[in-house]
Amino acid sequence: MAELKDLRCFTAVADTGTLSGAARQVHVAQPALSRRIRALERALGVDLLTRHPKGVTLTPAGAAFAQGSRELLREVARSLDRLEATAQGRRGRVLLAATRGAVARGFPTDVQESLRAESPDITVVVQDVEQPGPAAAVADGRADLGVGAEASVPPELQAQPLWLETLDRVIVPWHHPLATRDTVTLADLGTLPFVFSLSNSSAGVRDRVVQALARAGMRSPLIALEGDLTAPHLAVAAERGWTLITRSRAQAPPEGTVVLSVVGLSVSVAVIAVWRRAEGRPVVLTVLRRMLDLARSYPDSEVPATVPLPAPPRPFRTQRQPGTVPSGITLRYLRALTSVASAHSIGRAAERLGISQPALSRQLSELEHGLGVTLLDRSARGVTLTPPGVALATDTPGLLAAVDALVREVTRAKRRIQGRCVIGTVATAASSALLARVTERCADQYPDIDLIVQEMTTPDQRTALAQADIDLGLAHALPTPGWNRGDRIVATRLVNDRLDTALLALGHPLATHHEIEPHELADVPFLFMDRSLHPAFYDRVHGALTALGLHPRVDATYDALQTVWALAAQGKGWTVGFHSHLERSPVGTVAVRIAGLSLPFGLELLSRRGETSPAVLTLMTALRELRRAAPKDEVHTDTHPSHQ
Repeated sequence: MAELKDLRCFTAVADTGTLSGAARQVHVAQPALSRRIRALERALGVDLLTRHPKGVTLTPAGAAFAQGSRELLREVARSLDRLEATAQGRRGRVLLAATRGAVARGFPTDVQESLRAESPDITVVVQDVEQPGPAAAVADGRADLGVGAEASVPPELQAQPLWLETLDRVIVPWHHPLATRDTVTLADLGTLPFVFSLSNSSAGVRDRVVQALARAGMRSPLIALEGDLTAPHLAVAAERGWTLITRSRAQAPPEGTVVLSVVGLSVSVAVIAVWRRAEGRPVVLTVLRRMLDLARSYPDSEVPATVPLPAPPRPFRTQRQPGTVPSGITLRYLRALTSVASAHSIGRAAERLGISQPALSRQLSELEHGLGVTLLDRSARGVTLTPPGVALATDTPGLLAAVDALVREVTRAKRRIQGRCVIGTVATAASSALLARVTERCADQYPDIDLIVQEMTTPDQRTALAQADIDLGLAHALPTPGWNRGDRIVATRLVNDRLDTALLALGHPLATHHEIEPHELADVPFLFMDRSLHPAFYDRVHGALTALGLHPRVDATYDALQTVWALAAQGKGWTVGFHSHLERSPVGTVAVRIAGLSLPFGLELLSRRGETSPAVLTLMTALRELRRAAPKDEVHTDTHPSHQ
C-alpha cells in the first residue's frame, strides 16, 4: 500500500521530470528514490514512469497517480490545518446557555459576531434558557458556557460577574387596569400577589430583593413557585399576580404581560459567566475570553483586568507551515488513530490491528510528536480523544478512503492501457440483449477490447463509477430526474419505456381485464422494494398511485427482481410493470393497464464525465449506435422498476 512519503516522492518526480531533481526536492538520495518508485510500481502492478536518458515521463497510470497524489496530499494538509486550528482554539463548536435577559441585551449575538469576524471557524450555538438554567446546563454537560443572573454554583463550576443589571421594572397581566400606565409604585400594586421562583437566584440576591421591596412599601401577598423563571412569568400572564424584571429583559417581555417602571425601587443584580473549573478545551476558552473582553467594554462592567482561566495545552514542537505535511506523518499512524477512536482502548485497538499494545502506543506517540499536539487523554479507564484528536479522527476515514480511491484510479488507468472496459449492468433482458450485441460487434470490429461485465444494481453503479471500480454502467432510468447524474456522471438514455401496467398471476381475477381501475388493486398485496433502497423512486411510485386514489397494501418488501416476479406469478400479489410487458410479460404473469398511471422509465448508459479511455469511448459509441439501429419492436423491453 502506498504511503504518504511515496506520494510526496512521486509528485516531486512528476513536477521536476527527473529523478535527480526530485531527489534534491525531497532530500533523498537518488538511488534510494529510484528504488522507492520501483517498489511503488511493483505494489500497484503498473508502470508509472517511462525512463529515458534525459529524464522520465509519466505513463497514463503515472499521470493519474500524480494527480491523485497531489489532491490527497493537499487534503491531508487541510486536515492538519484544521487539527492545529482546533488545538489553538481557532476552530470548534461551543454551546452557550444564556438567559432571555442576556439575549435581550444582545450579549450572545455580540459574542457570535465578534468571533465571526476574527475566527470564522468557531461556531457558537446559543441555547435559550431561563434562570437558573445556565449553571445547571453547564454542570450536567448540556452546555459548555453559561450566562445568567447571579446565583449559587456547584463547586465544580467557576463564575465571574460580567455586568450589573438593574431590577426596577415589573410585569403585570395584559388586561390588568394598571397595564395602561407607564409607571407604578409598589403601593399601586395593592393586593395583587407578588409571584416569584424559589430557585432562580442565590440567597444573597433574594435577601437584597426582599429588603428593597420592604423599603419601597410592598403590601402584596407572596406566592412562591417551583421551577425556573418561566413559572412566575406564566403566572403573571395567567393574571395570578406580578413580578420583577430587569431592564434588559423588559426589552422582550414575556407574552401576555406589560412592563411598567417602578418608582422608588432599584436593585442591582450581577450577570455572571459560568464554566467548568477543569475546562481545558481550547475553543471553549477562546469563547470565554471573548465574552470577558466584550463585557469589559460595557459601562456597567464587573470584569477585572485579569481573570484566572485554565491554561490551554501548549504544542510541544515548532508549528509546521500551513498547507504542508510533516515527513514523519504516515497512513499507518492515521489508521492507528482511527482504530483507537473506535475501540476507546489501546489494547482493543491493538488486537484489531494485529499488533502489540506497546507497538501501537509507540505509533500514537510518534504521531503526536510529529504533529506537536496531544491527540489522546490516557487514563486507567482507557483513552479519550482530545478536541484535536477528534478533529483528526473525524477526517481520517475520508483520507484513507481517498488512498483506496487513488489506487483504484491507477487500476482504471491500467485497464485503459490494456484496452479493458468493465461495465456494470442491471440483470434484465434489455440490458442482456444490448450487451450481447455490443460483445458481438467488439469481437468483429474491436478484437483488442477486453469487455468485462459485472451484474450490479442501479444505485450501486453511480458509486462504482465514482470510485473507478467500473468504467460504464447500464442502469434503470428511474423516474426521479437527475438521480443518476452528478458532477462526474453523465447519463445517456438508451431505451424508453413507461410504468403503466400491473403484473398479475395468469389466473388472477383481474388478469382478464383490458384495463384495471386503481381501486381494484386496493386489497391485493403490493410487491415492491423497501423505501431505504431508493427513497426518491419509492416515493415517486407510491405518490403516483396515491394520486390515483390507490393506497397500496404492503405486507412485505423484497430486494430482488426475480423474487418479485416469482411471487407475482404465484398469485401472492401484484407489482408495477412496463408498457412493453403488454406484449411480453415475465413468465407466469400477465400485464394489464392501470387507468391513469404513466411514469417514464427505461435504460440509461452511465459514464464518467471527461472520459478519455479509447476502449471505453469505443464501447459508448457502439452502444449508442446499436440503440439507434435497433428495430422498432426491440425498443420495448422487459426491464423492471425495482431497485436493481
